[in-house]
Amino acid sequence: MGDVLVTQILIPQWQLIATTSWPVLITLAGFVIGLWVYRRSGNASPFHPLMIATPLIYLFLQWIELDFERYYAGSGLVNWLLGPATVALAVPLSQQLRQLPALFRPLSIALLAGGLFATLSALLMVKLFGLDDRILLSLAAKSVTSPIAIGLVQQIGGITSLLAVATMVTGLAGIIMAQTIFRITEVEDERWQGLILGVTAHAIGTAKAFETSTRCGAFATLGMGLNGIWTSLFLPVAVVYFIN
Repeated sequence: MGDVLVTQILIPQWQLIATTSWPVLITLAGFVIGLWVYRRSGNASPFHPLMIATPLIYLFLQWIELDFERYYAGSGLVNWLLGPATVALAVPLSQQLRQLPALFRPLSIALLAGGLFATLSALLMVKLFGLDDRILLSLAAKSVTSPIAIGLVQQIGGITSLLAVATMVTGLAGIIMAQTIFRITEVEDERWQGLILGVTAHAIGTAKAFETSTRCGAFATLGMGLNGIWTSLFLPVAVVYFIN
C-alpha cells in the first residue's frame, strides 16, 4: 500500500512541482496586473483578473517566443496548487451542511440537469458546426473545474491547451451574464446563485460567488465539486455517441 501511494500519487505530484522554473513569474506578474485592474474597476465582471491577465501572458509568450508546453511545465507549482486550493474550499461548505438535507431533491435535480446541459450543449454545438473530433473531445469538459477537466480530456484524447482556453472563456462568460440572468429570473437566494455559478462557471464562478458572501461561495463550491464528479461519470460514455 505504501509503495502504491509513493509511485502513483506522491511521485507524480513531486514531478509536477519540480518542473517549476522562471515561467511561473510570468503567471504571477500577469495575475498581479489583472487583480489591480479588477479592483480599480470596482470588481466589474468584464475586468476579471483572468480577462486581463490571459491576453497579457499570451502576448508576452509570443514576444519571447516561448511555446505553451514549456510555459505550462514551468508553472508546475501553480498547476499543482489548483488541487489543494479546490479541496480547501470544502471548509466554508462544511459550515452549511445542516441546510443540505432539506435541499437534497431540488439540489440534485439542478445539479444533474445543469451538468448534462453544460456538456451536451457543447458537444451538440461542435457537431453542428462540423468541427474535428479532437476539438469535440477538448471542449467536452469546458464547464468542469480545471484539475478535473484536464484529467478528463487527457483520458478521452483531447487537447489540454484548447481546453484551458475554453474553460476560462466559459467561466468568464458565466460571471458576466450571471447577475443579468438572476435579475430576469428573480433568483435572489444566495444558495441557488452560488450553486448555479459553481455548476456553470466552475472555479471562476466560485471565486465570484465568494465576493457575494461565504454562504454563496459555499454552495458554489458544492456545485463545482459535485458537477466535476457527475461529469467525470457520464462524459466518457457520452462522447462515444458524438464521435464520427
